[in-house]
Amino acid sequence: MTDRPITAHPLAAAWLAFGRRIAAAGGALAALISLFFDTPVWVASLRGALAWLALRVLVRLLAHLQVASIGPDEGAARSK
Repeated sequence: MTDRPITAHPLAAAWLAFGRRIAAAGGALAALISLFFDTPVWVASLRGALAWLALRVLVRLLAHLQVASIGPDEGAARSK
């Protein structure tokens, strides 16, 4: 894996990194809870995957809204 410079806003980068972990934990928890209620494994896996996807989309949307609320001038000044 190569090192790349971070081109995103630092707030968005931190939020997305945190969001990846939250989405993984949320998907695993949704699958585990489904298994506790005696659903088939494929249904529990599907529910976990859907929960993961929903959380990833939500985190990306919130990261985009956070950077947009900062404003283009302030965000551009910080990234230089």
